[in-house]
Amino acid sequence: MLELEFKSGNYKEFIQYLSELLHVPAADDFIELPPLVGKGYYKALELPNGLQSLISEIEYQNDVLFRRLSDDQLYCTIHFNDVKINESYKFIKDGDVFEDKSEKRIGVTLTANTDKLDLIVKKETYSKTINILIPKNWLQENLNRFDELESLTKFTLFNNTLTHPEPFDAQYRILFNEVFHISRTHPMYNLILKNRVMLMLEHFLSHLYKNLQGTNNRPHKKIKPADLSKLMEIESMLVKDFSLQPPTIMWLAENAGMSVSKLKTAFKKVYGTGIYEYYQKNRMQKARSLLLTGQYNVKEVGLKLGYTNLSNFSLAFRKEFGILPSQV
Repeated sequence: MLELEFKSGNYKEFIQYLSELLHVPAADDFIELPPLVGKGYYKALELPNGLQSLISEIEYQNDVLFRRLSDDQLYCTIHFNDVKINESYKFIKDGDVFEDKSEKRIGVTLTANTDKLDLIVKKETYSKTINILIPKNWLQENLNRFDELESLTKFTLFNNTLTHPEPFDAQYRILFNEVFHISRTHPMYNLILKNRVMLMLEHFLSHLYKNLQGTNNRPHKKIKPADLSKLMEIESMLVKDFSLQPPTIMWLAENAGMSVSKLKTAFKKVYGTGIYEYYQKNRMQKARSLLLTGQYNVKEVGLKLGYTNLSNFSLAFRKEFGILPSQV
């Protein structure tokens, strides 16, 4: 098993640490991993006002132990994860062990560096992750209601999120996917990454504020952990490929091991909308993102999203955004 020890205070330094440890070059805060670790990369990104992000997409070729050491400087980290787990995903925090054996782990978690944390990732696990590192002084300057980092990490919204992540909603999903779909050769690669990551942070803080106001009672907490894991798998299936017809609810229910009525009810509790409504909202968000790149015309985008009738595509787009796709 490969062991990687690090402190969480600076992602650019983490890239350099990996470069030296694994004997691979680092350029533009980007490192391609060697076969010893896996197929994939890490990318550090400087964000406004002293924030940092670490983006990675890795198919692990070896078991890896990530050991985060305690640090004198206080930070919290927001983790956006879409992980296809092989065997298990094991956390060890202050001697307490949690092992996730579900097939998919998709959602948002929050950790603080005040505690030591080990993460064991098994060979053949496939992971896409966006981390946002937030120092204590940023919290104090930008979130006046928090006097110290601990008040954020102890807040009810994030109880047990290490073991039970907050599920992605439609907004998280579309922004998350855009980060991994943008080509590194794009002339605005870094700018687009910064924009999408900051939008994810904004959405996260907006969601937090709603919870502080008591307007969101986290309905997914009423769902059994095993059912929640299955719902995350279903969500991933729905948004995987918009060029294909969406799977039927009957097929999804069979894959989730639920009745059709139970799946419909549970999905709406967790994601706030019906299954096909969620699919269509993400489909239209994807259409808007493709159009905004300027690389595709309306017909090309419609075909990419499975529309053979462009009039239907235009009507669906106008229903979602109030304008025609040609007006983007």
